Amino acid sequence: MKNPLLIIFLLLSFTAHSNADGLNVVTEDWPPFILKGQEVSGIVTKNIREILGYTDIEYSIDVYPWARSFHLATTNPNVLIYSIYRTKQREAKFHWFCPIYKSTPIHAYKLASNKINIDSLEALKTSVVGIMRGDNSHNYFLKNGFEEGVNIDLSSNEETNLKKLIKGRVDVVIQSQESLNYRLALLGAEGLNLMPGLEISKGASAEHCMALSLNTKDETVVKMRKGFEEWQKYQQ
Repeated sequence: MKNPLLIIFLLLSFTAHSNADGLNVVTEDWPPFILKGQEVSGIVTKNIREILGYTDIEYSIDVYPWARSFHLATTNPNVLIYSIYRTKQREAKFHWFCPIYKSTPIHAYKLASNKINIDSLEALKTSVVGIMRGDNSHNYFLKNGFEEGVNIDLSSNEETNLKKLIKGRVDVVIQSQESLNYRLALLGAEGLNLMPGLEISKGASAEHCMALSLNTKDETVVKMRKGFEEWQKYQQ
């Protein structure tokens, strides 16, 4: 076959056909909960694999920037996304399965040497907050009157946000304590003195969930529901 475009088309068609009856699982790199590697791993990924193990659904897990994963889950059939916070804004977009992991509070963090106040939304409006594009914090701050390019600085991943914080390009990052510690270690900045401020997500609103795209086949939704309920029996 001499036409390279035709070869690519056939390969893509084969891939689409082979995944037609399976599940595309999408997520982000969120250590230590979700770890990108040769095989996607992490504390929460382990639970996802266990839940799917109670079903006969074939699946693959892919790690993308959060905005891309969210777009795929809201525009394509048979897509499972995790870890995702269940919010009023997102409620009607998915079939929900919660929790798949305990609550993970999210705080605003600043360098201890920075004297700005980060204990309230109004105080934070005078700073520049580094936020990952499309995640829950992005929506939260937009809803509360923050503006991109004014007091919101967007990045595609949290490592970039931390580097901007260290270099003084942003005043604040939004992180969980577990993830912050992990990422600082990766950057060789374990000794960096950071201080927490406003708590963005807490309690039930900070539970890890997984969610299926609305146009997922009914059969798949039922299988996932049964698998999730079976997995829950052994989590007490």
